[in-house]
Amino acid sequence: MNARVSRSAAVLAGLALILFPLFGFVLKLVYPGWMPVLAIWSSWLLIPGYVTQVVIAASALLRPSGVLRHARGAWRALTAAWITSVGVLGVGFFLIDGGDDGGSESAMTVLFGMTGSAEANGVSMLFALICGFLWIAGWVYLVVEWIIQLILLRQSRKPV
Repeated sequence: MNARVSRSAAVLAGLALILFPLFGFVLKLVYPGWMPVLAIWSSWLLIPGYVTQVVIAASALLRPSGVLRHARGAWRALTAAWITSVGVLGVGFFLIDGGDDGGSESAMTVLFGMTGSAEANGVSMLFALICGFLWIAGWVYLVVEWIIQLILLRQSRKPV
């Protein structure tokens, strides 16, 4: 028994998987510091994860016959897609960053006019840690759910 996910929900989740990491990186550039450099240095880890995410979005959510659009627990995959997408966007918005000048701010503190506030920086960093956990946990669950659904699809197509 398969449950269909609405076309618009699947397309929006797929587009979020592709675009939100890019928006998160742009948000990080509101107050640039050393974090974009660290992202480049750790690109050996970030790029394969992003490519996996794009493959899942393109093959399982954006295609009309995508495995996550027709899976029994498709809502779980959509939830994981949104959690990882919002998590990465939140990290870009809340992560405190600084340069050689000694100042440290986040996009949140700059955009809300709270620069120079230690309390705002602490709250921003707490939110960044929460969003980072959600980003990683959502991504792992999305990949696991995708693999499980691919295995179930392959088993259902085997002759008995």
